[in-house]
Amino acid sequence: MKAAWYSKNGKARDVLEVGELPTPEPGRDDVRVRLAVSGVNPSDVKSRGGSRPVKSGFVVPHSDGSGIIDKVGSNVSPSRIGKRVWVWNGQWLRAMGTAAEYIALPSNQAVLLPDHPCYRYGRLCG
Repeated sequence: MKAAWYSKNGKARDVLEVGELPTPEPGRDDVRVRLAVSGVNPSDVKSRGGSRPVKSGFVVPHSDGSGIIDKVGSNVSPSRIGKRVWVWNGQWLRAMGTAAEYIALPSNQAVLLPDHPCYRYGRLCG
């Protein structure tokens, strides 16, 4: 899968690399999400900058994102496959974040999104 990562802390332009990494597989309580969107928040920038040293060899950044569940672990209902979800804390306490084509993470961190693409404040818009 295509992904962005860093192996040392620093400014994005100095440390980010882009290339191919193995596609993650979900653990028994996990879902795998084919990501459509990766969001950058202040904690992601601080982590890359040095507030959390790189300990795992590399880090795929970003904690937030959205996409579609394409695979589930053995303890997760197969009915979740094909559902649109928002992903939170993707990179928290693990090396793999949402700056990639896929992420595998605990199923409770993949929150169902409405089917309608224009949905705000609890009602349809547009």
